[in-house]
Amino acid sequence: MGYASQSGRARTSSRNPQAHAICDRCGFRYNHVNLSWQFDWAGASLINKRLLVCNTCNDTPQQQLRAIIVPADPMPIMNPRLQDFATAETNTRATSGQNTVDPTTNIPVINGDTRITQDDKVRVTQQTGEPPNGLNQEPGTSITVPADIGGNDPGLPYNMDEVPETGSL
Repeated sequence: MGYASQSGRARTSSRNPQAHAICDRCGFRYNHVNLSWQFDWAGASLINKRLLVCNTCNDTPQQQLRAIIVPADPMPIMNPRLQDFATAETNTRATSGQNTVDPTTNIPVINGDTRITQDDKVRVTQQTGEPPNGLNQEPGTSITVPADIGGNDPGLPYNMDEVPETGSL
């Protein structure tokens, strides 16, 4: 009969001899066949950390070390059709709705008619003038509109030669 003895956590047998080894983490003695390599994520694949460890010390690979694999972009379509935003944009105010009536004269207003000021200037959508508690020192102009080339004055919107009026919104 075979003689069996135990040394640490390793078994020794005269009938079935197996090599002993030390776990690289805990330092206990185990049979070499019971130790396994420690793997961990590095980029998109697992790498061997070259540590022989027992089942208790063997860690599962850390998913946070795994590379994020972004899927490929979808294939573009042939002959795409984009909306023409430049043509759809407007810088004037127009009437809308059916049965629009001027509140002062009770005259029907045609749908889509461009609105004008009392002095026959086109009304624009850009806010002009000094807002309450504003910092604009030149009411009627906007510091966000590009200035004239070489000038320091704030520009006038929509290529106008004077300050437009917005009237009541």
